[in-house]
Amino acid sequence: MLATVRIGDKEVRMMSMASCDLYYRNCFGEDPIKIQSSEEWADWKATELMMGMGFIMAKFAEHSNRKEMLKLNEAAYLEWLDQFSRSDYIEALPQIMDVYNGTRSTTSTPKKEADQ
Repeated sequence: MLATVRIGDKEVRMMSMASCDLYYRNCFGEDPIKIQSSEEWADWKATELMMGMGFIMAKFAEHSNRKEMLKLNEAAYLEWLDQFSRSDYIEALPQIMDVYNGTRSTTSTPKKEADQ
């Protein structure tokens, strides 16, 4: 799923593919599937996971190239993350989770039906 997420005043394209979890594990050394199914799963872990996954999905939308994706590391993550304010990024996490889960959400409001 390809989507655009607004983080503060920036629009960031993100792409969620089946391989995102593997790129996340390669970059951060943790398995997102195991994290989510752990008995220790908590809100703070969800926040941490989605923060990192936002980076992975943004880079996937940018590169879509296995060689480039395999080069990602925590230093690149920190550099990328520094372009956003903390509050803006935290506020965008529900949208990032929607992209990760392949949830199609809309920000538009439905038009009113014609008066009868």
